[in-house]
Amino acid sequence: MTRLKDFIRFLGSYGLSVVLLLTLLLLVFFGTLEQTRIGLYEAQQKYFESFFLVHRLFGRLPVPLPGGYLLLALVFVSMLIGAVIRAPKRLSRPGLLIAHTGILMLILAGFVGYHYSISGNMPLYEGDSGRSIRSYYDWEIQITEMDPADSGLRFIIPQEQFQDCTGERTAVFRHDSLPFQLETGPCYLNSVVEQGNGPAAVEGVILRAAEPAQSAEMNVPGIFVTLSGDASEKGLLWGMEKAPWLIQANGRNYTIALKRREWALPFILTLNAFTHEKHPGTELPSAFTSRLTLQDGDASRDVVIRMNEPLRHRGYTFYQASWGPANAQEGEPLYSVLAVTRNRAAQWPLYASCLISFGLILHYGQVLFRYLKRGRAETHA
Repeated sequence: MTRLKDFIRFLGSYGLSVVLLLTLLLLVFFGTLEQTRIGLYEAQQKYFESFFLVHRLFGRLPVPLPGGYLLLALVFVSMLIGAVIRAPKRLSRPGLLIAHTGILMLILAGFVGYHYSISGNMPLYEGDSGRSIRSYYDWEIQITEMDPADSGLRFIIPQEQFQDCTGERTAVFRHDSLPFQLETGPCYLNSVVEQGNGPAAVEGVILRAAEPAQSAEMNVPGIFVTLSGDASEKGLLWGMEKAPWLIQANGRNYTIALKRREWALPFILTLNAFTHEKHPGTELPSAFTSRLTLQDGDASRDVVIRMNEPLRHRGYTFYQASWGPANAQEGEPLYSVLAVTRNRAAQWPLYASCLISFGLILHYGQVLFRYLKRGRAETHA
C-alpha cells in the first residue's frame, strides 16, 4: 500500500509535471523542424500521434523519445492527481481548481477529436449532388456486387488491413456472401503504373513503388491482388484508375476498386453555382463562393459557403477550401472543393478556454483583493 501511495504521489508531483512539459516542448520543436522535411501529415503521425519515436539528431544520432500521445496522457493523469484529486480543496480559493479543470477538458477534447472525428472533402461541379465525403489520406478496397439489377451491395476492406502487405507479406480476405477470396500484396503507399513483365505483371503492366509525397494526400497507392475460388484472376488496383476492375464469379458481376475512404452523409448538398474572384491584375484568387441547396429529408433550403463563412449542419462543418481544375481556361467548367469535418468535441476547446480564463481571473482577482486588503490594514495600523 505504501508503494502504491508513493507511486500516486510521484504521478501527481510538480517535478514530473515539469519534466513532461519540457519534453513536450522539445517534441514540438523537433516535430516543427521535421515538418519541412517529411511533410505535415508524416510529422504529425510520427511526433504527435505516437507512443514512442526515434528522432535523428543532426540527421544521424538516434534519440529515443516518448510520443505526443503518451506525453499528453501522462500530463492528463499527473494534473488530475496533483491539481484536482490531491490538491487541498478550499472554497475560498476555487480559481486554480477551475483553471486546471479547463486544462484537463482541453486535453480530453484532443483525445475525443483524435479518435472520433472525421475530416475529408467534397468536390462538386455545378449541378452535382454530394451524399458522402472523401478522406484526404485513408483508402479502402471496395467490392461491389452489380447483380441482380445493380443491387450495389458493397464490401469494404479498410486500409489498416492491407497497408502492411509489403515485400512477401500478404493478407487474405473472405466473406460468406462472396464466391471468391481476395489476397493482397505487395502494397505500395505511393506508386506509378508502367509497362513491364514478371510475376506481378498483369497484361504487361506492373506497379512500381514511388517515393512518398511530402504532402500525404498526393500519394497514390497501388496493390497487387489475387482472386481465388469461383473467380481465379490476378489484377492491379491503383488509386488513379478511372474505371473499376470488373470480374465475374458464380454467374454474377462484381467491381473491385481502390478508392479513398468515404463516409455517407445523412443529407444531400447540391451545388447550384460557384464563383471565384481574383486579385486585380493577377491570377491569384481572392474569394470563393459556393451556392448550394441542402436537402435533409423532406426539408430543403438554400445555403451559401464562403471563405471564413462555413456551413454547420447536424454536427458537420463545411468550409470553402479550394476550386479547380488548376489553370482552367475561360468558359471551362469549374468545380468547388468543400472541406468537411465532424468533431463531437469541436466546441470543447472554447468551453475549456472559458473555464481557464474564468478560473485565472477569479484566482488573481482574489489575490489582488487580499493584497489590497492587507495594504489597507497595514496603513491603518
